[in-house]
Amino acid sequence: MQIQINTTKPSSTGTSIKHKATCLIACPIFSKELESVLRELNLSPQVNYMHYTIHNSPLKMDEELQNGVDQALKSGDDIRFLVGRHCRGKRNVEEVVEDCRGKIPQGRNCIDMLIGRELTNELQKNRTSIMTPAWIKMINQSIREGHWSETDARLNLGWYNKILILDTGVEPLSDELIMEFYDLTQVEIEILPVDLEHFKNLLQDLLQ
Repeated sequence: MQIQINTTKPSSTGTSIKHKATCLIACPIFSKELESVLRELNLSPQVNYMHYTIHNSPLKMDEELQNGVDQALKSGDDIRFLVGRHCRGKRNVEEVVEDCRGKIPQGRNCIDMLIGRELTNELQKNRTSIMTPAWIKMINQSIREGHWSETDARLNLGWYNKILILDTGVEPLSDELIMEFYDLTQVEIEILPVDLEHFKNLLQDLLQ
């Protein structure tokens, strides 16, 4: 999905002046929250979502990052990244950002960027895994499409004492889906309502 920005505006002489657009290369885990906040802030960068399989393959992460950068460079756009600094393919994300003179938030991962590092660290205590509804849907899609198996899910998530799902209010999960995810992981699930103020401030700083 792409969100277009109008890059021209009338000058005082009546002619049109072209201004640089902003390209935002984003992890798909943010899509619902990102679109909600962009509407609220009346911001309209061109958003290039990477494919969700970046979470399954370092090579795919590299390919998707480079494809996004190449598209933005062809258009002459300023490049911004909505990707965790600690997310990586075979290259560190920060190296990709530096090479194209882009800009990236300080968050280590998507949860940091949504609610901030301090709250993330507090909530992750006692072997708690923090997710959003999009993470659960992505895991289910990975299993359906053969990128992960149910055994993979249990091995990766069964270590935790609890899975905490952040409810941002933009992508609710049905009780049925929550129960199915519990049946898959056999880990206690808890829902925590959160607001998007931290994410909103992060986007304003990133896109200014």
